[in-house]
Amino acid sequence: MMKQIVLLVLLCSSLGSISAKEAQWTNLFDGKTLNGWKILGGKATFRVERGTIIGTTSKGGENYNTFLCTEKEYGNFNLEFEFLCEEDLNSGVAFRSIFADGLVRGYQFEIDPDKTNKYVAYPHNLDEKGSVIPAGKEPRSWTGGVYDEKRRGWLNNLTENPKARAAFIPGKWNKGRIEAHKDGIRTYINGVLASSMVDYMTPNGFIGLQVHWLKKYKKMEVRFRNIRIQDFGLNPEGSGETPDRFIGEWLDDKINCLAQSYIDKSTKEYKLNVSKKPYANVIPDYILVGTVDGKNISFSNEQGFTAIIEKGLLKIKGEGLDFLGSPVIRKSPTLNMPAPEGAEILFDGNDLRAWGGLKKKEWLKWSFDADQSVELTPAGNIRMIPGNQSIISKKDYGDIKHLHLEFRLLGEVTNGGVYMQSRYEFNIKDSWGQGKGAPCGAFGNLVNAKEPEFNYSLPPMVWQTMDIQYKAARFNGKGEKIANARVSMSLNGMPIYEDYELDIIKGAAGGRTPLGPVGPIYLQEHGTAYEFRNIWVIE
Repeated sequence: MMKQIVLLVLLCSSLGSISAKEAQWTNLFDGKTLNGWKILGGKATFRVERGTIIGTTSKGGENYNTFLCTEKEYGNFNLEFEFLCEEDLNSGVAFRSIFADGLVRGYQFEIDPDKTNKYVAYPHNLDEKGSVIPAGKEPRSWTGGVYDEKRRGWLNNLTENPKARAAFIPGKWNKGRIEAHKDGIRTYINGVLASSMVDYMTPNGFIGLQVHWLKKYKKMEVRFRNIRIQDFGLNPEGSGETPDRFIGEWLDDKINCLAQSYIDKSTKEYKLNVSKKPYANVIPDYILVGTVDGKNISFSNEQGFTAIIEKGLLKIKGEGLDFLGSPVIRKSPTLNMPAPEGAEILFDGNDLRAWGGLKKKEWLKWSFDADQSVELTPAGNIRMIPGNQSIISKKDYGDIKHLHLEFRLLGEVTNGGVYMQSRYEFNIKDSWGQGKGAPCGAFGNLVNAKEPEFNYSLPPMVWQTMDIQYKAARFNGKGEKIANARVSMSLNGMPIYEDYELDIIKGAAGGRTPLGPVGPIYLQEHGTAYEFRNIWVIE
């Protein structure tokens, strides 16, 4: 079975029943008027005819998509709708969306009606046997996939879901369904599961019907009808589980300069770091402080530098700097990577059977099941519980060809980690926006640890990846170490250690874990809640 289909099944199992308690269906469209809706973004028009909302393209290529949006926001819901879209007009249904800097941003159920033109871009679609369909052989057909409008791009395309690609009927009315409950999101096209994913970039927002802009104007229409919702209420705001839309990064590739906005953990101010060496683990060249005015933010500093965000672009002016940066949306190439054939699955969202809990001050021997130490969330994540103990794999490992795991921070100051053989720690910390320092992924317990040259961290609430290759220390017949352990590791798809030699261990791991040829994988609890998912290993 193909990679993404396997992942969909795993996610479906881990999310369980997504419908929550029963709620009454409510019509979002009364069939006669656009009461309760408003137009945001571009210049396309909407009208009502015979119980149908009709969106019509506008003249000119202003490069702004137009959305007819609900005035009310929704967080947890089941949404159903029918749509009919002309073949050359891309469209979609936005959900949990926000309006910022003149643009609609957020999740979108893709409507991809082109069944004539053949798809030649990347990534390629796969057939039912998992084989690549060569470019130019079939249309893209990603209706029902999830796109992150004006933020991260594709979150869940349909390259590996041929059943969903085939479910869309061109030139006919089709039925879409969106289920959004906490951090679990599913989409369906004509009753066929298209996407199943875990994401929480935006917990609440409006629903919007899209008319995509056209570079060369042509009058085209998309129609919507029978729009109804089961509303289960909003997700909590300000709980440490809500991402911040003022946090981001922008690159001016003409001058090779990067800017990252973040919240200073000490002062709680928004700040903007500007570096002439993108992602380098160095002190920023400039630091600006943010001022929030309603839904907008600007930055400045005592040296007279100013910065504003307009239509998603960041503009910075100051002596010796004229910065115009486009938003950068980084996504690890190994995110959601299914376990290859022959890999040992340590956690797939279903249970904690591969993990054991530790008694206080114990590092190498598990004493009870892991569910006494950590929480298995409804979305199928391992959540570390502050004040509880860490957990270890029940199996010991020596050399590891590939350890893959995914983690995310939840907004609080975090200092966790992943230990190889319960001895060598890759730390997990909130180093997004940090200048010079030990970034996420750095070794936290080696006496002579080398600091990574680059900081490839992502913000809180965004899933990140570690991919590790590990060669255990070697011992002679007398148990004496004759060669140090060595490791290579990539954070979010970018290498930060390559064949790095691991020397003397300091801290608790050094005092309580006598060296040996094998040991467990250790997930550290260190006072803050954070999460893991999709963990597998190849020996």
